[in-house]
Amino acid sequence: MITPGTNYQLWKKRLTDLVMKDPDPKKVSLAMALGFAAAFLPPFGFHTVLVMVVGYFLGISVPLAVLGTWINNPWTFIPLFLPAYVLEINLGALLLHRKIHFPSLGTLSRMPYETILTQVKLVLWPLVVGSIVMSGGVFILSFFSTYGFLKFRKKIPSSTP
Repeated sequence: MITPGTNYQLWKKRLTDLVMKDPDPKKVSLAMALGFAAAFLPPFGFHTVLVMVVGYFLGISVPLAVLGTWINNPWTFIPLFLPAYVLEINLGALLLHRKIHFPSLGTLSRMPYETILTQVKLVLWPLVVGSIVMSGGVFILSFFSTYGFLKFRKKIPSSTP
């Protein structure tokens, strides 16, 4: 019989085995950074496929990269990624020298379908450009923080015999 504590231990062991299967901290960090960075790109719903293909061609741990993309999920979308996408649109507009005006939700809900499509077209290129820049920053930050953590973790002796 599996108890909740045993289930937690089982998942912890599986995740630890997944990370430790490839002892090279650079490859583990690259896989996680690829996943985290892909989560900030615009192909909504296709982050996992994107990371699987890129991870395969780079020869890194595809399961770890996929795990990294799962920070973008229904529970984190509103508090984390919705503000990130607004920031990406504003960053892209700044880099493209465009002015973007976001209509309020009330105004947007009363707009006809064609007008909503026009609004989407106005923010599409700024979103793509801002997402690429933000994704690159997330990649660099997450690579070095994961790499540093793994190097620090290797210095600490394991408490399990």
